Amino acid sequence: MRLNDLEPRWVALESGGPVVGLGFQCPHCLTERLAVLFHHSGNAAIAEEGYIRAHNGDRPEQYIWTLAEGSTFGDMTLTPSIDASKSGHWHGFITNGEIR
Repeated sequence: MRLNDLEPRWVALESGGPVVGLGFQCPHCLTERLAVLFHHSGNAAIAEEGYIRAHNGDRPEQYIWTLAEGSTFGDMTLTPSIDASKSGHWHGFITNGEIR
């Protein structure tokens, strides 16, 4: 299954703000939407993490994923895995736009 099959959408924390994550249909149930916040790898990571924490102060740092590769839904790789299993949803990886 590909991320593009799960109605992906970019996430911004405020109207007109920068894109800081993505939302998509849960690959397990296909009814609920999951969302993750991420930073790009490299020098921009510090600024982006600071922006995310400033707008979501109640979210600890471990809820920020690394956008390791790609810039589109079709080629992105996020690390580490996305684990929504505690709420009965998907646990897996997004690698090169593929849901695993």
